[in-house]
Amino acid sequence: MNRTDLTSELYRRRLVAVIRSKTADAALELADAAAEAGIQFAEITFSVPGALDVIKELAVRKDLRVGAGTVLAPQQAERAIAAGAQFVVAPSLEINLIAICHAANVACFAGAATPTEIIAAHRARADLVKIFPADLVGGPYFIRQMQGPFPEVRFMVSGGVSLKNIAEYVEIGVTGICLGSAYLGELLANAGKKSFVREVRKFVTIVEKTQLHKTNFRKRPS
Repeated sequence: MNRTDLTSELYRRRLVAVIRSKTADAALELADAAAEAGIQFAEITFSVPGALDVIKELAVRKDLRVGAGTVLAPQQAERAIAAGAQFVVAPSLEINLIAICHAANVACFAGAATPTEIIAAHRARADLVKIFPADLVGGPYFIRQMQGPFPEVRFMVSGGVSLKNIAEYVEIGVTGICLGSAYLGELLANAGKKSFVREVRKFVTIVEKTQLHKTNFRKRPS
């Protein structure tokens, strides 16, 4: 799948499970539980021990699109792509990663937290601009404000996503909505897989219902 198609598929699915586990086995377990709950995008951060091996193992799955997260150096991006990562995510404005990813037809999501960083990432042709930490800069309100001067920018958000605000993120057109590693990891550890799947499916259901409502609203006769 090329980077354009992957970004389009993410827009249809919206949700990304961010995985920052303490072991490779825990990362694989969390990715498996997220997939069972209906999430089709998993971001494996480089802080996971053996992250490249985790990416390589997940990359062969048909029910997941796996990417590398917390990518801060060109060498990390190159190794992640070689392991099978279909997208690369940086928490900060790492413009030098974009050309590396695009040369391999891999999507690159660059981090930003200010208007200056947002337009810099967009001008460098980042596939998405990741607002991080989204909750601390204003959440959906911040995205709405940035959509005014930057209507062509496509956003990802990470930080503070919850059942209370996810519908609003979908409504305002955010392409990628990240479920945090701390939330997912603690939920699986404390509640078990069955309860984890049930809880995370609530996010999937809200996304699906909100997108359906948007589609039906656009089809209404004027």
